[in-house]
Formats: sequence, structure tokens, C-alpha cells
Amino acid sequence: MYGRFTVRVTGVLISVLFLAACPIKKSAPPKPTPKPRATADARSATPVPTVPPGTPVAMPTRPIANPNVKATKGKPIGPIVSHFGAARADGHAYEPDSVDKDGVATYKHPVGSGFMIVIEGKPGLSNAEVGRSIFQYDPKDPKKRPDVQLESNRPLGDGSDTVCDRNRPEIGGVPAVNPPSFKETQAISDTLNDLACRFETFVESASSCTVTANGDFSFINKESTTQFCMVIAKAWNFPIGTTELTLRLRDVDGNPGPEKKLRLIRSEPPKRTPSPKGTPGPRKKPTPKPLPTR
Repeated sequence: MYGRFTVRVTGVLISVLFLAACPIKKSAPPKPTPKPRATADARSATPVPTVPPGTPVAMPTRPIANPNVKATKGKPIGPIVSHFGAARADGHAYEPDSVDKDGVATYKHPVGSGFMIVIEGKPGLSNAEVGRSIFQYDPKDPKKRPDVQLESNRPLGDGSDTVCDRNRPEIGGVPAVNPPSFKETQAISDTLNDLACRFETFVESASSCTVTANGDFSFINKESTTQFCMVIAKAWNFPIGTTELTLRLRDVDGNPGPEKKLRLIRSEPPKRTPSPKGTPGPRKKPTPKPLPTR
């Protein structure tokens, strides 16, 4: 009996030692209870300001040509010149010094260069868009002409007959067409290309070459749809005296519009009166300075 008791006590001790040697497992922490999400009704409790939609801006529409209008002699159906004048180099338009009974504006300038010639157009009777070409040249085809057709009755600059010599090192002027004529000859076509290639084309009023009195970019005439601008450089400046420019525009279908003229007067430079030369008097002999003594 004593032996059985010893065996039981020994078994109990072994069990206690085995449990003491095992690591005690920690109980897992309780999971947090998730908070209820805000519902749409809860969010809508705070009003959010709304911005009313703005007025939609009408997109510009392109004019549609009228197929029922045909050009006849003495009745051009192409673009109308809505503005033809001069502007300062900073884009502010000059007011003409005078306008005659035929609507021809006259501008006066003391130098003949350093300003801009500004042309604007809008659709004419054909209702076709204003052509935008400033250079269509073929030395063997007089029908190749720009849509901006401008000529001068006097040579500009040195009157060079090289077509479109607007850049260095071969920079030159423009020959004259006198009397003004748009006959389909190679010489006239060359001159039209020579002058038109010096222009730049603008099709949006907000990115034009001219500005308002407030400094905002804008076409000069609100009815204009296309603008062409040329800076008058010294190489093709206006000569002293009166020069007359004759202009017409073509639409995208090749129809020319009515002609428009402009006069520019470059005044004579003021003559300088030579200052009278005085009679030279006798020169004074320099007084010798005494030498320093030691």
C-alpha cells in the first residue's frame, strides 16, 4: 500500500512540474466594436452650398458659303475689308489724319517705318470664309496668288524684285505696281506675294496683333473675322511723300472682294541750319611757368 501511495504522489509531482514548464498562453484581447458608419441621411444634415451653373458660351460658327451668289463684272462677292489702317508697334491703332469722301484714310508718319499696317476682313456676298494665305508663289504660274492682295504705287525700301526677301542676309523691299492693277500677270503676282509674305495672320480676336485702350487684345472692328498685320521695317519703309496702297481680299473659294485704298504721307525731314562759324582770333601764347628751384 505504501508503494502505491508513493507512485501516485510521484505522478502528481511530475504533472505539476510539466505544467509549470509550459508557457502560459495569453488570452486574445477583445475585438473593438466597430462604430456605425454615417449614412446618407446623417451627412445631409449639414447643407453644402451649391454653385449655380454659368451661362453657356456660344461656340463660334463658321460661315456657310452661299452657292446662289455668282460673281459678275463690277460686283465682287468676296470678303469685305472691315479695317485698313496703321497702328503703333505696341498694337494701339492710329486714328487717321483725314478721311476723304470716298472713305480713303490718310495717315502721316515722320519716318516711314517702325509701325504696323493692319488689315481686317469679314465674309462678303459669297458668305465664304476669308482666305488666310499670305504666300502662294510659282515663278511660272501667275494664277498662284495669296489671299491678301496688297500693292503700292511707289517702291517700298529699295524696291527689290526678289520675291519675299524679308530676312537677312538677302533682305530687300517691294517693287511698285503703278497704276494699281490686279491683272493676272507674272510680274503683278510676284509683287503681291512679295508684299503679302511679310504679314502675319490672326483668326481670333483675343490673340490679335492690336490692343484696346485698356491693353486687351482685340480686333479693331468687332465684325472682323480675320486679321493680317505687317510691321514696316526699314528695309521696306515708305518713301518721302505720298504713297497709296490698294488692297483686296479673297475668300476660301478664290472670290476677290471689293478694293480698299489707304494713303500714307511721310513728311520731309527738317533741314538743319548749319551753325555760323566764328572768325578764329589770334591764339594766345602760353605763359611759361617758372621752373622749381632746389
